[in-house]
Amino acid sequence: MDDGKKGEVDMIENRKDDPAIVPQNSGLIEEEGAGVPAGYWYSPRFIGSTVAIILLANNLFIGYAMPTNVLNVINADLGMDHQIFRTLSTKLTHVVSGPDSSIYLASLINTLIKGVFLLLVGSISDVLGRRYFIVAGQALGLIGAIIAATAKNINTLIGANVFIGLGGATQVLYPLLIMEIVPNKHRGTAQSLITLSAFPSMGLGPGFARMMVQYTALGWRWVYWLNAITVGTSLVLFLVCYFPPDFEQLSQGTSKKEQLKNIDFVGFLLYGGGLVCLLLALTWGGRQYAWGSAQVVATLVIGIVVLVSFVLYEIYMAPRAPLVPMNLFKITNYNVAVIVGSVGQMSFYALNVIWPQQVTNLYTTDNIKIGWMSCTTGAALAFGEVLTGPLCKKGMHVKLQMFLSMTGLCIFCGIMSLGNESRQALSVAMTVVIGLFVGWIELICIVVASLVIPPEHIGSGTAFFASFRAVTGTIARGYVSDAATDAGFAVDGIPELLKVIAKSTTARAIGSVPGMTESISQAVTAAIKRAYAQSYSTVYLSSLAFGGVALASCFFATHDMEEYFTSFLNKTVDAPHLQNVSKDSKQEDAEN
Repeated sequence: MDDGKKGEVDMIENRKDDPAIVPQNSGLIEEEGAGVPAGYWYSPRFIGSTVAIILLANNLFIGYAMPTNVLNVINADLGMDHQIFRTLSTKLTHVVSGPDSSIYLASLINTLIKGVFLLLVGSISDVLGRRYFIVAGQALGLIGAIIAATAKNINTLIGANVFIGLGGATQVLYPLLIMEIVPNKHRGTAQSLITLSAFPSMGLGPGFARMMVQYTALGWRWVYWLNAITVGTSLVLFLVCYFPPDFEQLSQGTSKKEQLKNIDFVGFLLYGGGLVCLLLALTWGGRQYAWGSAQVVATLVIGIVVLVSFVLYEIYMAPRAPLVPMNLFKITNYNVAVIVGSVGQMSFYALNVIWPQQVTNLYTTDNIKIGWMSCTTGAALAFGEVLTGPLCKKGMHVKLQMFLSMTGLCIFCGIMSLGNESRQALSVAMTVVIGLFVGWIELICIVVASLVIPPEHIGSGTAFFASFRAVTGTIARGYVSDAATDAGFAVDGIPELLKVIAKSTTARAIGSVPGMTESISQAVTAAIKRAYAQSYSTVYLSSLAFGGVALASCFFATHDMEEYFTSFLNKTVDAPHLQNVSKDSKQEDAEN
């Protein structure tokens, strides 16, 4: 055992009597008699709970990723009515047509709500039990899906995403739910299988969403109705089958009133407020306001200051039930998993947002083809987790796996920057390879993050791990003006041209600009593609800086992770789980 790993074990061992660190019989390193109850794998509650978690995992992608892929279609359908209503309400004499620029709030609200409440759900459910948090989250998700499916305007859709985001705060924790009801040594396999089960929505969701738009009478609304059906089914299964340890079994003799008083509401307000300000600043920059504007700078600074205050509050005020137990950051492997996993997730979300736009702007305008080409990253990520799952079964060279997977991600993100309007095959191939490496990274980091922390903090630890991941992007348009003027287009017509391009880059839209000729239109179209290609290239290259930080952090991971891969079972779906333990559990470890 090397010094880093010994330090982690010593930290836990020296404070093993402190219930905030390790409860008796936690089994973090040793099994201490815990194992799988007889008949557990075939019990109706385990099977029903597993199916419910599989549906919940799919809900996450059906409720967010699929609608995001057809957001422009939704905007075209609802945006017209919304703009007409807004025009009439202000008593203007002309009718404003076209999409509504506020449509981006639908996905932004979803992300904000999810990010803010995710950590609260993970932390409090560690104390009060997960059952009713999951049930409540799915119920809210069902309400949101129904409202979205029947929405008549953009404002209603935005409101629906508040409920969908609240449901998403529990759905993001699907790796936690499945891994804490299986033994430690099977968590890698469990994570790969749950990812495989989410493949229809994670991997093929964009294609299915575009097909619903193209071939069904309800069009994009079927995306939300599908979400409502799967959320509703999952909700029923959770109600009937999912019975993890409740408050009485987790409270260690503390009353519910006392536990509720100990909830870290101040920490939640600081964390939530800081995160909202930070995400708003990153969203406004370059869209609503210039990056150097007072609105963006002030919001960004406030967000950072409040988040720093949150950390200081958690350290020095030491709440009894902290939102994020600061002792988690004394665990080296957890810190490495957070950093590496965050960079991997940033790459995945960036591709999820950028790649469909790149396909549309550089390669094709065919609705169905855009959908299926947009599937490459999600499908590859799912296969990446499935293929590398067996490598995690006994903790085989986890440090080396982290380093190799992150190295591959950096290399192929760099190659992805070479993709342009004439290199479609290269771009498609790179999205597949990047997706495979991100899947490998996700599997390792999710499993490591859940294993190296004390079991009673698995909710808050996993929630922080998920909440820490972020997304960013950029775009440029300078080439358009130069190309248009070089082709003979009047300089005073450039503002009108740029205004048209901001709404649509089709040949028909560009041709509608006064003074436009066919030769100028061709030059502008080619310049638009060059501008987009350069913008995408910048995004992919910028990811290398984050990749370098993640690569450096890999060297701090400790060796011999096999000690964590035991038959210890954190929770069952039929608590209490320390009764009727199979006598063969330790013998199974000895044989394996």
